[in-house]
Amino acid sequence: MTRRFKVAAAATILVAAVGGGVIGTMPVVGHHDVVPRATSLDSSALYNDAQKKFAAGDVAGGLDALKQVVAVAPADAQAIALQAIWSDQVDDSAAMQAALNKLSMMNPALATTARNIIAGVADAAKIVPDTTPKNVSGRPTIVILGYGLGADGKMAAELINRVRAGKSQAELTTSAPIVVSGGVPKKGITEASAMQKWLVDNGVDASRITTEDKSGSTVANAQNTAAILAGKGVRDIILVTSPSHIRRAAADFAATGLRVVASVTTGTDLSRYATPLTKQRQTGIRLEATRTAKIPATRQPGVLPDNLPDPGPGLIPEIGNKLLELLGTGSSSK
Repeated sequence: MTRRFKVAAAATILVAAVGGGVIGTMPVVGHHDVVPRATSLDSSALYNDAQKKFAAGDVAGGLDALKQVVAVAPADAQAIALQAIWSDQVDDSAAMQAALNKLSMMNPALATTARNIIAGVADAAKIVPDTTPKNVSGRPTIVILGYGLGADGKMAAELINRVRAGKSQAELTTSAPIVVSGGVPKKGITEASAMQKWLVDNGVDASRITTEDKSGSTVANAQNTAAILAGKGVRDIILVTSPSHIRRAAADFAATGLRVVASVTTGTDLSRYATPLTKQRQTGIRLEATRTAKIPATRQPGVLPDNLPDPGPGLIPEIGNKLLELLGTGSSSK
């Protein structure tokens, strides 16, 4: 084996150790500088193809694309998380568990997120909406989700229905704090501020209410509310919204790590949502839950993912030093 071949082999080994093979050749230039060059085996392009397929409802195609990602980049934690989440969608428990086991070794926090999504989607799909306030033990927080205001800043009828349902829950669980979540201001009034005013005007103590007034979507409702509750040490919530919204919202909140321990809905179109979601109808809430968890929908081709596992102290320097030693002695051919 020539020294030049050894240098090339060492460069390839280093790249595989760091990025799972997402970068191919590494031309060597003077002073030990290494210039990476992306090849056709770019894992981000394959990752984006998988995510595009999931968004289109082609779960089998998305999983096939993820297999290619992991073949090229074995340390791609985001891809492995998606393997676990979407293997559950097709009831492939062996593949799901294998991905979770691998992810737990590489990125425990992301493994927990994947488990939260899997369990959260399953629990959300089982929800049968109802208007009855729930007796809940522990220290839950009531979370009431917003609904678009009129152009004049006035509350729509369904938003009034939601805060009325939240008030009923607040009257049963009298010690539970309340978060009202919704931004999208109209005439300078946010959904959250309108909800807070209605609740106070209707007898709820203002000191119980926290406003989350930045969100413009269910995804943002979940993310922003989770950030507020994390600061208060709260994990359990009672979720209040409409029947048409409750399952998607519950899956999104679960993706943040919150536990939806109970739910209360308005009575709007209640009978239309009396049947739990089958697996075939869970793809939409599963997809949105991954977005809520901030698993990227797309990645920039040619860029290493930012979620590579910690190699431990000394591993990369050790490999790098050996590589540089080879670079320093490998300029002649023998």
